[in-house]
Formats: sequence, C-alpha cells, structure tokens
Amino acid sequence: MGTYADADAATAANGLYDIPKFGNVSFLHMTDCHAQLKPIYFREPSINLGLGSMKGNLPHLVGEHLLKFANIRPGTSEAHALTYLNYEKAAARYGKVGGFAHLATLVKRMKASRPGALLLDGGDTWQGSGTCLWTNGQDMVDACK
Repeated sequence: MGTYADADAATAANGLYDIPKFGNVSFLHMTDCHAQLKPIYFREPSINLGLGSMKGNLPHLVGEHLLKFANIRPGTSEAHALTYLNYEKAAARYGKVGGFAHLATLVKRMKASRPGALLLDGGDTWQGSGTCLWTNGQDMVDACK
C-alpha cells in the first residue's frame, strides 16, 4: 500500500484495496461505521491519553510515535488512516472515507474477487448519527439490506 503514497487520488483509491488473495477462506470485516450513511473526511485525534502503565503504549500512541512504533512510512494510506499527520495533503490525496454507497461498492468488489467470502460486522453500525436516532435504526437496517 505504500506504493500509492505519492500517487494521484484516483490511482491511490483504486490501489488501496488491491490485496492479494491467500488461503482457502476469505473473511471480510467492517466495524465502527457509526451509522454514517454519507462519506466524511476522517482525521485521527492528535491526543489519545494513556494513564499509569498505559502512558506511551498502544493504543495510546499517536502521530510520529505511532508511525515509528508500527514501522509505517509517512505519507502512506496507513499513515493517513492512523494519524493526523499531514492531514490536509493526505485527505486531498485519499479523499473521503466511509458512507454506505462506498462500503457497498467495496464489499461487492471484494466479494467478486473472493467468491464465497463471509462478511462480518464488528459492531457500532446501529448508532452514531442523527438519522439513525430519528429512525430508531431503520435507516441502517435498510442500508445493510
């Protein structure tokens, strides 16, 4: 994925999910969409407080400390997904994230390349947006169908 660090947005977006297959079984996993039906620009926080023995340890590392610990090259899609560093440049390159239309397209693409793949939802799908609250989650039920 670091290959796309300096690519234009369209090339980078197309290459982010070009993942080689391995093994005989494929699981696709989504989590924490928080009922966001429309895409957003995502920015990881610049602070994640760790107290006591957790101070300075995962999952409380952010920014350059996280990149160094995880051996992630700055400017890559992984760096954009996991840190706030160079946010404006990375957001322009990689674009918005999320939204169910995008997710549906991605799931269809991945399932087409991996027939029989099982899609798992790790949670937080049914809460987190005003429309989900106002419809008692029906908007998300409809979107997931």
